[in-house]
Amino acid sequence: MVRVRFSKQVVGIPLAVVILLVGWFLPPVEGLAHEGVVGLAILFAAVALWICETLPMGITGLLALVAAPLLGVADINTVFSGFGTTTVIFAIAVFSLTAIVMKSDLAIRLTGFLVRLAGADSRRLVLAFMAAGAVLSAVMNDSATLVLFLGFADTVILNAGHEKGMSNLAKCLYLGSAFAIFMGGMATPAGASINVLALGLVEQATGLTIPFLSWVLAAAPVAVVMVPVIWFVLTRIFKPEPIGEESLQALTGKAAALGALSVEEKKTLVFLVGIPVLWIAGSWIPALNVTTVSVIGLALMCAPGVKLLTFEEFQREVPWTIVIMIGAVISIGGVVGATGGVAFLANAFLDSGVMGLGMFLTFWLITAAVYFTHSFVPVGPAFATILIPPLMAYCMTAGYSPAIPAILLASILSGNLLLPINPGLALSYRDNVYSFADSFKAGIVPVFVLVTLLAAWVPFMVGVLGVPC
Repeated sequence: MVRVRFSKQVVGIPLAVVILLVGWFLPPVEGLAHEGVVGLAILFAAVALWICETLPMGITGLLALVAAPLLGVADINTVFSGFGTTTVIFAIAVFSLTAIVMKSDLAIRLTGFLVRLAGADSRRLVLAFMAAGAVLSAVMNDSATLVLFLGFADTVILNAGHEKGMSNLAKCLYLGSAFAIFMGGMATPAGASINVLALGLVEQATGLTIPFLSWVLAAAPVAVVMVPVIWFVLTRIFKPEPIGEESLQALTGKAAALGALSVEEKKTLVFLVGIPVLWIAGSWIPALNVTTVSVIGLALMCAPGVKLLTFEEFQREVPWTIVIMIGAVISIGGVVGATGGVAFLANAFLDSGVMGLGMFLTFWLITAAVYFTHSFVPVGPAFATILIPPLMAYCMTAGYSPAIPAILLASILSGNLLLPINPGLALSYRDNVYSFADSFKAGIVPVFVLVTLLAAWVPFMVGVLGVPC
């Protein structure tokens, strides 16, 4: 007798089928036609497959799009229109920055610099790691940046003679790097893939985009405040051990041995600084939008005379499943919006009473609820797809900018400070460096600070800036 292991992956398929069948046979409801009901059923079936991890995330997105024309919700060409947006092209091209950093010796130099800067003060070293990780993750993929900084941390821990699982310094470096990188990731549109997805949802719903600098002014101040807050809490809970003088010399020796910056490293620095500067300039010069700058930057990196990248190296760094996921989610959002599903969900929010509590309390409750739910159900794209469109519709009805929910939810869905269930934090959960209880204990106070700052600052600054514009 063959036994089938009953896992959540197996549950996903029948659950999705049941959701589709209910949607198909459910009669139209008030305010929503049959096509709208089926469109929402397709969305929730995809969410079920994402939560159960039955199929790769990108494949689930594509499957949902194929289901739409099969069930008569939309024609096949309209369904896949999300893949033709500038958001998807930006999501591909921006990983060129990650690729050139991973190729260079700049990472080794950065480690040496941080150690020299902090000296024997291990608390200062943790802060230096966190600040550098936050800055770099503002223009690099969070996961790639975290992998890079965990390598730095391992170098420090090894040379300092500390044992993972026993060292508070190791806990602080691992958790501090991860938490700070998530903060940096929310600071710019290029910082995390969920930010790119949120931009696409805004553009699809309104035909407008959030300027690069406007996003930075709305999100980066919160990130800047959160890094020292997290550092203060973390190093008080887990007091890191000091680093000896001999260990310091070993840590700085490798970087010193590299000598002067190579030509390739200088070129890399030009792109790392120049591309974000041009993104910011795009807030005033429409031709310099983030997609145009990213594509031209990629082309120059591969051009004769520069040759920082080959196309093979570039495509290895692009997480194609995320790119497919972004295109699929934008397309699904378009289907649900066109069939009335977004308006129906927005009205459900309006009728729930939570929207009548005032702007700050409304967004605080929504942000807190989504954050804690996402801690246990780590499917950020699914939450973004379900919640951002109706919240944008509510905001436009109430006279607020639709950019508010996009920036708020993107900021809390790109990473998690509580449990290493989330794919981002899970990267750092290894070698028994810290436990689930450790991450929760270190993250719970910063989470409440984060949610409060976001709910207060983002709506205020978006209102001041008047975005999208």
